[in-house]
Amino acid sequence: MSEPEIRVLLAAATLPATEPEIAGLAARYSWQRAAIDALYDVPAARHALPVLGFRTGDEHAAGTGKVS
Repeated sequence: MSEPEIRVLLAAATLPATEPEIAGLAARYSWQRAAIDALYDVPAARHALPVLGFRTGDEHAAGTGKVS
């Protein structure tokens, strides 16, 4: 990804960045993108449901629908 594209994305997200940070993001984008894509490339998890909550195991919360 080019520096101008990085600037557009950062501006859209209202994230500040210095010139060295923008240059670093542009230089490392292809590696970072491949690493993130690899997270979704696990065949066994391709159709797994996402975890949307965590139950504490508290007896009083069981069956109440309360999620921590």
